[in-house]
Amino acid sequence: MGRCLPCILAAVMMIVVAPAFAGGLATQMWRCELDEDVGEEQVAEAAQKWLAAAKKMKGGENLEAYVFFPVAVSDMGESDMIFVVTTPTFAEWGAFWDGYKGSPASKLDVANKDAIVPTDSGLWETLKVKDSSGTAAPISDGKVMQMWKCEVDDDTSEDQVMAAAEKWLAAAKTMKGGKNLTANVFFPVAVSNMGQSDMIFVLTAPTFAEWGAFWDDYKESPAAKLDVANKDAVVPTDSGLWEAIKVKTTD
Repeated sequence: MGRCLPCILAAVMMIVVAPAFAGGLATQMWRCELDEDVGEEQVAEAAQKWLAAAKKMKGGENLEAYVFFPVAVSDMGESDMIFVVTTPTFAEWGAFWDGYKGSPASKLDVANKDAIVPTDSGLWETLKVKDSSGTAAPISDGKVMQMWKCEVDDDTSEDQVMAAAEKWLAAAKTMKGGKNLTANVFFPVAVSNMGQSDMIFVLTAPTFAEWGAFWDDYKESPAAKLDVANKDAVVPTDSGLWEAIKVKTTD
């Protein structure tokens, strides 16, 4: 998607490289500017064509893609949307990216360069937060995503972050509107602009009604009390509410 993505990624890799955490999905995010004449339907159509081309490449068979449109976001920077691509493993992502230059997908980037322009990008490892039944939440194609950028205390480990996230999700799912909530934690691998954040916590609800019911009762809830308990280890620096649209495949 957008202008000279291989060039952008090469720059990203040289700027910030953090150790990858085992067992997560490889997740590539592009923050993008849109031309004023480009609507959501045009973005979705362009993303669908790109995904169809990308899935034909080596390493691309299991790619999934999402478009995130802002609903209420505290810090967008120079971006109107986020385009997200996931692969089950970093090996598949690497094989896909090795063959990207000159590919049909990269040619679509050129075709869309005046309509969709990436301002920065990042490679993340996505770890799924287990719910109380012991199952893991999938990367969601739900409609509502709440994202918190967070700072993590130097003495707090990945395992501690995930344990805290699991406890929080268990508490959140007991609340009105919380039954169908899922959550994921994003740790940076190579990101061009982290700002004051070490990770991103993403909460997903199937509908805005469920998210609203959950949020109406959040103050003084068991989940809110866990926020207080974790305030010295994990500190949110800003947050945003997004509409997430899963890119359809042509098969």
